[in-house]
Amino acid sequence: MKTWGKIRAKKFFSSESVSDAVTPIIGSLLMLMVLVALASVTAISFSNIANEGKSTQPLMAKISLESCEGGLPNAGKGQGATFENNKIMLINEGGNPLPLDAISIKISGYGKSYRPAIEPGTKGYITGNISLLYLDLSSQGKNPTYYPINNKATLEDGSWNVGERLVLCGQDSAEGATKSTVEVSVDGDSDTSDNYGFKVGSEIILKIIDTKSSNVIAEQRAIVKHYEG
Repeated sequence: MKTWGKIRAKKFFSSESVSDAVTPIIGSLLMLMVLVALASVTAISFSNIANEGKSTQPLMAKISLESCEGGLPNAGKGQGATFENNKIMLINEGGNPLPLDAISIKISGYGKSYRPAIEPGTKGYITGNISLLYLDLSSQGKNPTYYPINNKATLEDGSWNVGERLVLCGQDSAEGATKSTVEVSVDGDSDTSDNYGFKVGSEIILKIIDTKSSNVIAEQRAIVKHYEG
């Protein structure tokens, strides 16, 4: 009986010792798992905050207006120019690369546009205060004869990068059934072919806008010089 009691006592002691040894290990593993989970949640939260902050930061760039040449169709000597010879040249001199599909340009000035034959007697040039809007700066909805050729380098990667030029032309609007992303109205009348020419000696006001935030990235003024070719 004494022997059996010793054996039972020994077994009981051994089981308790193993339990005492395992419990701290399990506790440590659980603690480690909790810490890893908390670290993952924290990392994801910081990542989301960083990405959200990055996406809401306004685009900033220094845009200069290098030249503005043009004239009006059928105007006199020193004043006349075709729509395609009305050209505005801009350059990104510093700041962010500007995504072409997220930037719009508004231009106002005095000039001409062409009105198609909407009804008998309406066809012809109309003159007045022009409101011009490039909905975006991509090649979509533009005249393939002018815009992509004048801006080949800028269009390559979809961004207007520092050092690159952007050329706007009075004949940039799409033709035919393609919906134009260049819109032109004259004295509030939007029934035009979305082409434009500005009067020599008049002033234009140009605004470059971050479409998403409606923030004006740059604003420039220029006096239209006669196109000399």
